[in-house]
Amino acid sequence: MLAAGLGLTAVAVNGALQAFLGIAAGVLALVSFTSAVLWGLAATDRLLLYPVHRLAAQAIHRVMGISGVVFLVLHVWMNLIQDQIGPLGAFVPFADPQKPVLYGLGVLSGYVLLAVALAGAARGLLARTGDSRRWRIVHVLAYPAWGAGLVHGLNAGRLPATYITVMYCVAVVGVIVALGLRMAFQDRGAPRRPATAVRPDTAARPPVGAGTGRRRQDG
Repeated sequence: MLAAGLGLTAVAVNGALQAFLGIAAGVLALVSFTSAVLWGLAATDRLLLYPVHRLAAQAIHRVMGISGVVFLVLHVWMNLIQDQIGPLGAFVPFADPQKPVLYGLGVLSGYVLLAVALAGAARGLLARTGDSRRWRIVHVLAYPAWGAGLVHGLNAGRLPATYITVMYCVAVVGVIVALGLRMAFQDRGAPRRPATAVRPDTAARPPVGAGTGRRRQDG
């Protein structure tokens, strides 16, 4: 609602606000998606976090993902009404005549992250139908899409300010560290299950009461 209100206000006010929102919404989209990635990785931790903490991390992860999609839509909308990009370049990957690669990476990133958000919303349905593997496959694509969005954000528009570049670099380092920790410790927090559910001596043990009748008859 806030993003829609800002967009409508920008259309009604002037081009300066539109230009500001076009840039700011793109930055906020990347910040939101970065936060979603970090909180999603945190939600998988089983060493430090209790179940209630993981549920809270998952909730924040979903909110950040939705916020990223909203700011992404606002970013594209503001650039369209300012004629910074045409409809073909905004919605067809690598179709922009001026910067096909950089804009194409942004378009692909947007489509994949939108698909990830929709798959996350349908995760419960996919789990009930026993098809959660598709959700995992789509979810993994968020990492390269996020990286493509970073490349697009740093190079597609005007030269970013120093603090923006530093913020993006910190985000990359944070995600790499969090992903490395998850890969290193993902199996240590899970409880170990025995390799076999039946003990070896169970099959050799006679049923209860099997020999009682014979002993009574022999006696």
